[in-house]
Amino acid sequence: MSSVQFGILHSFDHNTQTWKTYKGRIAQYFLANDINKNSDPTGDKRKAILLSALTEGTYKLVTDLVLPKDVVDVPYEDLLTRLDDHFTPKSVGFGERHNFYAATQQAGETHSQWAARLRGLTAKCNFLNVEEALRDKFIMGLQPGREKEKLYTKDLTDLTLAKVVEMAENLSCARAAAVASAGAAASAVAPSTPDQLFKIANVGKSGSVAKVKCGVCGYTNHKSADCRFANYVCKKCHVKGHLRKMCTKVNYVQVDGGDEGEDDDDVYAN
Repeated sequence: MSSVQFGILHSFDHNTQTWKTYKGRIAQYFLANDINKNSDPTGDKRKAILLSALTEGTYKLVTDLVLPKDVVDVPYEDLLTRLDDHFTPKSVGFGERHNFYAATQQAGETHSQWAARLRGLTAKCNFLNVEEALRDKFIMGLQPGREKEKLYTKDLTDLTLAKVVEMAENLSCARAAAVASAGAAASAVAPSTPDQLFKIANVGKSGSVAKVKCGVCGYTNHKSADCRFANYVCKKCHVKGHLRKMCTKVNYVQVDGGDEGEDDDDVYAN
């Protein structure tokens, strides 16, 4: 056999890993490296590789399982049997089916992932028609939404799990595309400057834009920062920066005007 080793064999910790999965992986490792009954008729090499891959806690467990024998004296196949008996839970009938029927699609779980998880739950359910059970539970266990509502309206004739998964994925993609399209359209018509946003925010129920008075003169056709009366002194309080009609120290009634003009009787420059 070549000295080149293929694949990576990680350690096995029964507290964080399942024996069934690890057993399958180590079998593939042996296959890749041509380690079998012909090249290892006694099984000593395979046993040594397995035992050396166990964590300390798992190795201690294995030695306890084979007592009163020493683990090095137990044949490889017998060791596998002991591990299978210990780590493989016995099927409890309806308990397995309960887990299957109680399952629901989780948040963030794709439709394909949901279907794959369901299939794994059927391993010990002994359904007479696995595909039918999977199809029904896939639809019934979907999260509430458009996909579930649409699938509920479909005829069961010739409707397989593969078809309902495809339909759900297509509906989900279509919904996501519609949301993205709506968002792009909203961005296209959204105001791009603060002034535009200000104008839209001030649209009243009648559809007209609310006028904002200049704090200096009271007119609505310009901003306070642009008012040509900004350096005038109020005749009431004698403070520069506003006209008498905008003074807070006097009750002054002003009718809005559309054109800007200077009232010589009301203002004087400092």
